[in-house]
Amino acid sequence: MTSGEFFMRLAVAIYKMDGAYDRFAKGSGVKANLLWLLYALNDGNPHTQRQICDEWYFPRSTVNTLIKECEEKGYVTLHRLEGERREMEIRLTETGQMFAQGVLTPVYRAEEELFRTYFAEKSCAFLEELEAFGETMERVYSRRDGCNEKKEKEI
Repeated sequence: MTSGEFFMRLAVAIYKMDGAYDRFAKGSGVKANLLWLLYALNDGNPHTQRQICDEWYFPRSTVNTLIKECEEKGYVTLHRLEGERREMEIRLTETGQMFAQGVLTPVYRAEEELFRTYFAEKSCAFLEELEAFGETMERVYSRRDGCNEKKEKEI
């Protein structure tokens, strides 16, 4: 298999997984980005917009828009962090937790079924390898920023 074939297969596999979550979002009547925001916030921990953008690779404008929509609906509260001018702590409200559970429970059930049927008999090696690959990919791609390569070619 060539590197091109490998990455084509990888891309298709990733988008199949992403598409499965998109179907859950549509079935729940929410945007896919909102599903992922709820997923991130539903861990019981406070988060900042910067943390969500950094961990989930969402554009800041997307997260900002989603947070504003969620705040208007009473799903999240924002609290200014001490010593920070702009960064706010984001938490789900009780209403937001109930909404998130309604949206995410079918996802969690499907994930549990998938884990039992596919991963329970396997070690965590798959996940560890995938995480290591993702970190390596991030390093390699960050060194080869398309804008920088274009500038180098023009020089």
